[in-house]
Amino acid sequence: MPPAERRTGLRIGIDATALVAEPTGVGNYILPILTSMARGHPDSTFMLYSNHEVQHPPAANLVPRVLAGGRRGPWWQNTHLAAMLRQDRLDVHWAANGLVPARRPRDLPVVVTIHDLVYRFARDTLPLHSYVGRALFQPLAVRVARRVVAVSAATAADLERVCGRRPDVVLHPLAGPGFRLAARDDVARVRGTYGLFGPYLLTTGTVEPRKNLITLLRAYERCRAGEVPLPRLAIAGRSGWKNGPIEQALAEAQSRGWLHRLGYVPSQDLPGLYAGADAFVLPSRYEGFGMPLVEAQLCGTPVLHGDHPAMREAAGGLGIALRLDVDGMAADLADYAHGVSAVACRLPGDIDCDVDAHAEVMWDLFEQAAASVARGPVSG
Repeated sequence: MPPAERRTGLRIGIDATALVAEPTGVGNYILPILTSMARGHPDSTFMLYSNHEVQHPPAANLVPRVLAGGRRGPWWQNTHLAAMLRQDRLDVHWAANGLVPARRPRDLPVVVTIHDLVYRFARDTLPLHSYVGRALFQPLAVRVARRVVAVSAATAADLERVCGRRPDVVLHPLAGPGFRLAARDDVARVRGTYGLFGPYLLTTGTVEPRKNLITLLRAYERCRAGEVPLPRLAIAGRSGWKNGPIEQALAEAQSRGWLHRLGYVPSQDLPGLYAGADAFVLPSRYEGFGMPLVEAQLCGTPVLHGDHPAMREAAGGLGIALRLDVDGMAADLADYAHGVSAVACRLPGDIDCDVDAHAEVMWDLFEQAAASVARGPVSG
């Protein structure tokens, strides 16, 4: 759209349920883009829809719209969110969590961000309600959206293969400004805070099946038993779902003294935690991107990751790919420990961190979606 034709004063709705006090992947994706857009377009209003209190930066044009009542996920979206969307007369809605209500206003253009297709490629790792909600409403969102964003080229390819639609753009998640080589200056403080004395390997993420932690723990135990020179393993992240066997395996590893469990680590401590590690490990079976790999590399820490296209993409091709079974992962960890695998790390200057550029791409999609209304409704 030429500059003379740019829209002003848009009313934009956003699924803000991921903007919580202790955000994880989706919340960390949304927040920097939202912050930049709100600053760059002060004449527009951003309605932040949620079923709980929204954590957002102070800005007059960010307006929380909270309707609680115990409903969550698609049940909340198809009742409370749908009602608010009908009331607020928006120009466009950003389905930032990848789902849209079936009962939305039919003349409301939607821009959807697809973070992953876990319901398709790692179905067994989801609780039943989450799987059903994603399986029903994510294909709907892709079908009815005026514009579609994927968080990685790998997810874009999966989306085209599964849903038959090529995303309009790929916008990688962005690391916060604290993830820099300067984080090494904070290592001593973080080590003291979490009792991390001596070398360690680090992994982060919600404790749930897709992260493949049981395989990592068993492979690690095998290496340690074989006197492979691996340091202690530190695991950061809150407990998730379907995690009974994982918690048992974590407790056993802790009792043997080579696992250090950190729990949820706030964002201000993560850079120093990454920078102090010998390497960062993300052994996941499946990811839509793999943002912690980028964060670790920005702090100067090499990475090992599950052998999946999205994680290879996130690591810029400079991570060590780990096989996903115990035997293969143990052999790969041993190769790393003995210096057989080439260890490299991207230079921070090679990693895209331009949040304002990402925000303008998203804003252009909002304008395009709002302008497309005159061409008629999308079915679905």
